[in-house]
Amino acid sequence: METKIKVTGAVMLTDELREFIEKKIEKLALFLKNDPAAIAEVEVGTTSAGQRTGDVYRAEVHMTFTGGDVYAEAVRGTLHAAFDKAASEARRELRRKMSKNRDLMRHGASQVKDFFRNFGK
Repeated sequence: METKIKVTGAVMLTDELREFIEKKIEKLALFLKNDPAAIAEVEVGTTSAGQRTGDVYRAEVHMTFTGGDVYAEAVRGTLHAAFDKAASEARRELRRKMSKNRDLMRHGASQVKDFFRNFGK
């Protein structure tokens, strides 16, 4: 899966941070079963919006794949915690979307079978 990482604010993209992000995205990519059109866009950075003292870290995950897209965002006190939360939200949304697509396919297949069962009568 292609992964694009964007860093904003006072955050430096180190090798450790890049490996951490790619490891989490690889786990999310397992749900997509090697979709060649899948792209993950990650943005991490600092934000001071709504805070009186100090910076907080913000992480966004936007995954685009065949059949839809998933977006998750989290704000936490540390960069790793913010990305963990955003990745877990993306995982939850991805599982929900995949199960919904699976259920729709099963329902449609059931209707086609019922149609052909009643067709010969």
